Amino acid sequence: MPGPPRRVHGLALAALAGAVHLACDAAAAQVHAIAPPYLLLDHAAELFRDLLALDRTAILVTVSVAASAVNGAIAALMAVALEDAPRRRRALAWVLTAFWVLSGGLLILVYLSPPWGVALGSLAAGVPRAWAVAWVLDRALGRPEPATPEDGAGRPDGVPPA
Repeated sequence: MPGPPRRVHGLALAALAGAVHLACDAAAAQVHAIAPPYLLLDHAAELFRDLLALDRTAILVTVSVAASAVNGAIAALMAVALEDAPRRRRALAWVLTAFWVLSGGLLILVYLSPPWGVALGSLAAGVPRAWAVAWVLDRALGRPEPATPEDGAGRPDGVPPA
């Protein structure tokens, strides 16, 4: 008799979340107004803009891969921490959304100077991304196992297991 389906944890969750972030980066980078904050290097200090002159594609791909790996690790940690939370998917999505807005907002405030429309579009585009990552990780975690009472509570006969 097959047991319950295996649940994904740790590095597999991080890799899965990182892949979702990378796919979102690839799509969002096509429209400057919704590119993630870490890909808005055109609005960074001159030193960072000079890096783009070396090889724009290689720099942006490297930054995207690194940021996706970090964001994936953070999402995996949050997913494991919220594994037993009620409404896990919703809780994870809100935590990831808050993290996106906070970290992206700080990055924009400290290192970048994009127009307000680009800054707001970049932060707003992270909301569906966070919900997509939460959905994927929630599905990968599987359904929580029902609690099995050890004292007989909840059993029809009220007798504790032997």
